Amino acid sequence: MRHHAAVLTALVLVLSGCGSEAPVAQQTPSPTPTTATTTSTTSSAPPTTSSSPVPTRTTNPNPLAAPSTRVKDCYDGDCVLVLTKPTTVPLDGKKLGYPSIRVTAISTEKLTFTVRGSEGGSTTMSFGPGIGNGKLGISATSALEVGLTTVDGKPALVLQLGPAA
Repeated sequence: MRHHAAVLTALVLVLSGCGSEAPVAQQTPSPTPTTATTTSTTSSAPPTTSSSPVPTRTTNPNPLAAPSTRVKDCYDGDCVLVLTKPTTVPLDGKKLGYPSIRVTAISTEKLTFTVRGSEGGSTTMSFGPGIGNGKLGISATSALEVGLTTVDGKPALVLQLGPAA
């Protein structure tokens, strides 16, 4: 114990000689060690394999699909597709109303995509991280939600069926 007091005294002398104008108080060792406690909280957000937190979700209660790098996993409109460059993702046009989604730019900060409807016309959207930031109407009651998240630090397109509106 005397050794600790000598080290603390030496440390105080060294620190006070470093040009500090404020007096340095000598600390005495505490008789009981301090312990840090951690508490865990439970969240209603879906689990993810992402190394960064999943952005805020919309009211869609469905869990996210497992991350993938295969575009065919998005055909049914339910995927988390890790992308490194612009890509065309084929979709079930009869079920979803859109034969494909063309990702024209993707980064961890921004997603830009274009879809062409089965009846003609097209829509282009850009937005930052979030799930369900873009909604493409399928019917009066359902929509294809489009979002951007990260998986292991890489950008990922999120497609998920959800409620319209």
